[in-house]
Amino acid sequence: MASEQKTAAPAIDGSVAIMEVLGRAPYPLQLSEICEQTGLASASAHRIIGAMLQHNLVAMAPGRRKTYIIGSRVFQLSSAILGRQPIVPYFNPIAEILKNEIHRTILLSLPVGNQVVIVAKHDAPASKPFNAYVGRTMPMHQSASGKAILAAQQPYPRMSYFANEGLIAEGDPLPPRMADDLERSARLGYAVTVNEIQQDVGCVAAPVLNLKGEPVAAISACFTGEMLTDQSARVYSKNIVQAARQLSSHII
Repeated sequence: MASEQKTAAPAIDGSVAIMEVLGRAPYPLQLSEICEQTGLASASAHRIIGAMLQHNLVAMAPGRRKTYIIGSRVFQLSSAILGRQPIVPYFNPIAEILKNEIHRTILLSLPVGNQVVIVAKHDAPASKPFNAYVGRTMPMHQSASGKAILAAQQPYPRMSYFANEGLIAEGDPLPPRMADDLERSARLGYAVTVNEIQQDVGCVAAPVLNLKGEPVAAISACFTGEMLTDQSARVYSKNIVQAARQLSSHII
C-alpha cells in the first residue's frame, strides 16, 4: 500500500493510499494501475473509488475512458488551507531573491503535528529536480527543515517530540549523536541533512521565528549530495539564514 502506516479503518487507509497514488501520478490511472500501486484488491479499490467519486475526492479523467484523477474537492481544501497561511505571500519575494542568489530550489516548510509540510516551492531554472513538492510531509528529525525547527525549540517541546515519536522513553535524554546534531544546529543557526530524505540530496535549512523567538517555519535549499560539504553548507547558509531572518521580521 502506498501509505506504510495502516490503522484499524481499512477504508480510510485505502482512500489515503489512492489519493497518494493519484496525487503523484503524471497521468490518469486505470483501476488496475491503482490496485497495482496501492496493493488494494480490485473489489475494495472499486468500492472505495465509488465513494470518493461521490465526494469529489476522485474524478473521472475527461476524454479518457475509466481512468481516474484527483477530484476538485482536494484542490478546494488545499487552496483553503494555503490561503490561511499568511506567511506564504511574505515568503515568495524573499524566496525569489534567494533562488537567484544561490541558484537552488527553495522551500518553505511548516510544522504540523510531528511532521513538517512543504507549503511553498521556488525552482531555480538550472536546479536539478528533487522529490520535493508542495504538500509533501517529512519527519521532523529526518529533514533539515524539521531539525532547524527542533533545534530552535525550548527543551520541553523538543523532548516531547522525540518521546511521542518513540525515539526515546519519557524522561530519558537524547542519544549523544542526536543531541550533538541539534546543539550544533542551534549554535550555527542552520541545519544540514544529506541522504536522509532522498538519496544523493542534501538540504540546508534555517528556522523562521516569531516575536517570542519560537520557530514557526523553516526556509531550506536543496543540493545534490556530493556538492554539499561542510564548507559549502557554511557558504550557502549565510544567504539562507539571512532570508529566514527577513521572513521572521514579518511574523507576529
